[in-house]
Amino acid sequence: MTDNTINIPFKVSARTAKLIGLENFSTEEGAIIELVKNTYDADANNCILIFDLKIKNEKIVNEEGIETEIEKFERENSSIYIIDNGIGMNDRIIQDQWMTIGTDNKLYEHTTEAGRVKTGAKGIGRFALNRLGMLTNMISLPTLLEVNDESQEIVEEGPMVDPNTELIPNVNNTGFEWTVDWKDFDKKGAAVSDVEAVLTKKENLNVKQELLNRFSSYPKVKDVLEDLVFKSGTVIEITELNDEWNQDKLRKLFGNLEMLLPPEEQNDFGIDFFLLSDLEEYGTVKRAFYDDYDYKLNAIYNGDGNKNLKVEISRNELDIDALENRYSEVFEFDMMKTSPYKLEDFKKEKIVLNIPIEKLTSETVDKDLLERVGKFGFTFYFLKNTISDDKEDGDLKKYPYNRIDSANRKSWLRKFGGIKIFRDDFRIRPYGENGDDWLRLGERQAQSPGGAGQRLGGYKIRPNQIAGTIKISRLHNESFQDKSGREGIIENDEFELFKNILLEIIGLFEKDRNVVMYNLSQLYSLRNEEAEKLRRAKEEAEIIRRQKEEREEKKGVSGTRSGDTSSDDTKFSESEENMADAIFILEKDSEKKDEELRLLRSLASVGLIISSFAHEVRSLRARLIPRTKFLVDELRNHLNEEELAKNIDKDDNPFYMIDLMREEDIKLKHWLDYSLSTLKIDKRERKNLDFSQYFEHFKANWSKALEQRNISLELHKPDDNEYIIRAFEVNMDSIFNNLLSNSINAHYGYNQEQKKVEISWQKKGNDIEILFSDNGKGLDKKYKDNPDEIFNLNESSKTDNKGKQIGTGLGLYIVKSIIDEYNNSSISILKIDSGLTFKIIFKTRK
Repeated sequence: MTDNTINIPFKVSARTAKLIGLENFSTEEGAIIELVKNTYDADANNCILIFDLKIKNEKIVNEEGIETEIEKFERENSSIYIIDNGIGMNDRIIQDQWMTIGTDNKLYEHTTEAGRVKTGAKGIGRFALNRLGMLTNMISLPTLLEVNDESQEIVEEGPMVDPNTELIPNVNNTGFEWTVDWKDFDKKGAAVSDVEAVLTKKENLNVKQELLNRFSSYPKVKDVLEDLVFKSGTVIEITELNDEWNQDKLRKLFGNLEMLLPPEEQNDFGIDFFLLSDLEEYGTVKRAFYDDYDYKLNAIYNGDGNKNLKVEISRNELDIDALENRYSEVFEFDMMKTSPYKLEDFKKEKIVLNIPIEKLTSETVDKDLLERVGKFGFTFYFLKNTISDDKEDGDLKKYPYNRIDSANRKSWLRKFGGIKIFRDDFRIRPYGENGDDWLRLGERQAQSPGGAGQRLGGYKIRPNQIAGTIKISRLHNESFQDKSGREGIIENDEFELFKNILLEIIGLFEKDRNVVMYNLSQLYSLRNEEAEKLRRAKEEAEIIRRQKEEREEKKGVSGTRSGDTSSDDTKFSESEENMADAIFILEKDSEKKDEELRLLRSLASVGLIISSFAHEVRSLRARLIPRTKFLVDELRNHLNEEELAKNIDKDDNPFYMIDLMREEDIKLKHWLDYSLSTLKIDKRERKNLDFSQYFEHFKANWSKALEQRNISLELHKPDDNEYIIRAFEVNMDSIFNNLLSNSINAHYGYNQEQKKVEISWQKKGNDIEILFSDNGKGLDKKYKDNPDEIFNLNESSKTDNKGKQIGTGLGLYIVKSIIDEYNNSSISILKIDSGLTFKIIFKTRK
């Protein structure tokens, strides 16, 4: 270096450093998960997340001058707590690692004292705190302290610790409090070195007791804290929150925490999640462990010298006793005489295979590339959605399935389905999340859509029937690097090969199930000649239909001359083509009926649940109204109601509070009356039903609910004659309750005054014509061109504030289905704007 040159250092502005860190946490959910990972790296056994969210009610006046009350989230008064019982941090670690942006200690020190592989490596996780809020207070109780020969005094700027130190146990419970205001990073012209945090030494720190005192009013939180072994650990409090936390965000976060850890029965790390304003809503975060599966496959590749993949297959789909006693002939087929398809193989708990990894890859694959993939584990479950997953493949007589809980499986798969990747026991997003089919299983299945027993070879699993976990590690899979936004793995050659290996492993399951189901299908064909004829007829009908479509396509595209036909086409007569078309029409009708039956079973189950508790509900209904009267009578023995009203605010007056309770009880009693009325036996018997009497009872049942919503129900009875049809009363309830429910929703937030529903009826020849109308918002604009679409299954215009459909799409479908069951009866729409009018026609009773 000469006199004319100098070495100058780089400088980083505080704001730039902050932005670099925040880029890694685009969402508040990602920031929480990053902090949970930090507790795992600290060898914690427990991580507790506590949301103390403050809500206040504010009165606003809308454009129409109506005063309403809304809930407003108070960010400045809300807090988030992250508590762990890990090893904590002493003053040296806080200064040299926690306060160093982009520290590399996790990059080179891969494992913790407890042997865990550390999840982080970039050293910017502390910016997750800033992503969540503007102020952070951290108290840490370390297991070990660093000491030197001379005593050190800790001042506000931090302790001056000499590098020549040694570690000693923290017997005196010395802790450290660290506080930072993240707004300091935004000061104009500030460099990183200009921003300081405050570090304070705290002697005889009892963190557990301080937490018990702070949350003493919350029993469930207190119970978890009392069971917590807290010899060391860290408590982080984040305030002045940046985000508005609502129930949707909290539920999504809780769901993702459930999927954050791999689904195993036992683990040394647990998460508890609490919302202080509603302790019943959340709680312990449970893993996705599940044992009700049809198949389980566990594959482990250690990448050792022999390069073998160890595969364990557990079969749980078929009833072994039935196989042995009623389907034993299947084991006489050639394919079922060899392992692993013998009867004794089915009786084993699992089948173990050792397969050279090269057999699952192409011969052209570079061995070095395979070496860079590294060791991994893959466990996946196959779960049918219904008891029989192949409609075209025969009925339940063909396969001796074990019984399953279809509803439970569908619910579990919606929440935990998909194949997810875990690096060192933490999930990498977005794999397997929200239906993410990153292995393209759906495309494979679409190219080969046949069922497992339809033919030998070609069976592919559907993506909605599988749940799986892949385990990789920073130590053994260095080629699998995160993308810059921490959302997924870089799609390099190693990862592409890895995906192909996974598909080959899934193929091992597909082959096993295909062989078993195909042979059972063959056995069924031998036993059931009639069913075999039906199957062949469908195949022939498919051939006829396909050739007919190809012939018409050729005529349309190239204008084929008369007599110009493909040499390999077989000519079919017009009657054969008509019969083939009829088979497909009947098959579609059958599928529609099956779908309707499933729907009706589901609805019937709801009724059965209500019926099961009918006695208890009737008892509750009888006690609802008197209980507030008894309470008022007792209060009057001790308090003067008139004097009390003069001296205290209305909202603090117990008599006013009881009036509000009585109003709620009346609403609840009305709902119970309605629910119980549907269970009456006489309503489920066909009888002469007079609409004049029926609508009077109908109005009485709904009077309270309509009164509370300021909706009037007007009946227009033409005369005193009888208007009788032969019908089930429960059917009429289903029709008019659904119509009235839709009218109530149509008035919500619309037509604040003179809300009205009208029902009129009259005779026209042999018909009874009923007009059901309201003056609500009318038909949704998406149905204006074709109003009758609202009668279709799953059609609904009811959405939440984000445009997501929340209506069931069942109401008007049920209405039309019931009306269609009555001969020559119909429902049509007369008016769709500024209200909605339905015309229903029933045949009169002769």
